Amino acid sequence: MTAMLVAFCTSPASALNDEDWDTCARSADLSSDRPIRGCTAIISAGERILAQLVAAYNNRGLAFRANGDLDRAIGDYDQAIRLMPDHYVAISNRGVALMAKGELDRAIADFDQAIRLKSDYLAAFGARAAANSRKGLFDRAIADLDVVIKADPKNQALIRERGTVKSKIGDGVGAEADFRRAEALGSGNTAPVRPK
Repeated sequence: MTAMLVAFCTSPASALNDEDWDTCARSADLSSDRPIRGCTAIISAGERILAQLVAAYNNRGLAFRANGDLDRAIGDYDQAIRLMPDHYVAISNRGVALMAKGELDRAIADFDQAIRLKSDYLAAFGARAAANSRKGLFDRAIADLDVVIKADPKNQALIRERGTVKSKIGDGVGAEADFRRAEALGSGNTAPVRPK
C-alpha cells in the first residue's frame, strides 16, 4: 500500500533550502538517503509549525522504512504521533512498519486506531487485511478487502488477493469468481498468476 504524504504548505525558512523541502515531501518516491537528510534538516531547524514538524517526522519515517531501518522509522512515527495523537497517517504507517517486523498484534491495533480516526482511510483497511491474513484471520482479511474493493472495484491485485484469501478458507466458488473478475479486468495485459 502506498502511504499518504503530508505536503508542506508554507514557504521554507531561510535556513532550509528548496531541496530539503522537496526531498522530504517526496520521501516515498525517493530511495536514497536524500529524503532522510531533507526531513532531518527540517526537524533540526526548529521553530516549525506543528503540521510541518509532524509531516517531517512522518515522511522521514517513510524514508527509513524504505531503506529497511524499521526501528528508526517507528521512532519517527512515534514522534509524529506524540506531537499530533490523531494523525491517522502516521499511526497507520507505524502499523505497516510493525507488520514488517512481524509484530502483527501491535500493527493491527494501529490500523484499528487509524480507522477509528478516519473511517474511510483505505490504506489502513488494506494493511489490516494483510496483517489479518498473516495471522490466519481470513474472514477479517476478506471483510477489510471488501471495503477497499468497494471503493476501488477495478483493482486487479486486490481482487486477486481476496480470491487467494477465500481459497484459504475453502471458498472455492468465491475464489474462482474473484480470479475470473481479476482476469477480466486485466484482459489485454499479462494474465494474472493464480496461487496454487
